[in-house]
Amino acid sequence: MQRFFERTVPRQQARGMTVLIPIDWSDHAQKAFDWYVSSLYQPGTTVVLVHWLGSSTDKDLHEKEVKLMELQEMYETKLLQRRVDYRWVTGSDANPGELILRVAGEEDAQMIVMGSRGLGKLKKAILGSVSDYVLSRAAIPVLICRRST
Repeated sequence: MQRFFERTVPRQQARGMTVLIPIDWSDHAQKAFDWYVSSLYQPGTTVVLVHWLGSSTDKDLHEKEVKLMELQEMYETKLLQRRVDYRWVTGSDANPGELILRVAGEEDAQMIVMGSRGLGKLKKAILGSVSDYVLSRAAIPVLICRRST
C-alpha cells in the first residue's frame, strides 16, 4: 500500500539545484538538516524533504499521519524563516531507503544530505542502516552527516 502526501511552496526563481533531505523525529536527521541549511544552502536551490511513513496497520498509519503534521510544522517554520523553496514528500514504500532513492529520481535531485545514527558494527550488521543502503545504491552524491561524539 502506498500513500503520498505532498506540500509545496511555489518556486519564485529559475530552477536551480535540487537537494533531497530525509527527515524524521531523530536528532541525527535534524542535525543534518540544520547543517545543510546553515552551511551549504544557496538561494535558488529547492530542498525536498522526504519522510517515510511506514506502518503495519491502518490505525498505526493514522496515528503517524497526525504526528506528521507536527513534524511538517517544525521543519516548515525553519524553511520559511530562511525563505527556502521546498517540497515535502511522504511515502510508505517497503523501506525508507527505497523511498529516498525513488523520490531522488522523481525529483531529479542532484544531492542527498542525510544523518547517520552512528550504529556500531554489530548493530549495523544486525539492523542494517538506511544511510548505508542509500550510499551504496544512489546514482548521485550522498553527504552523510555523522552524529557528534
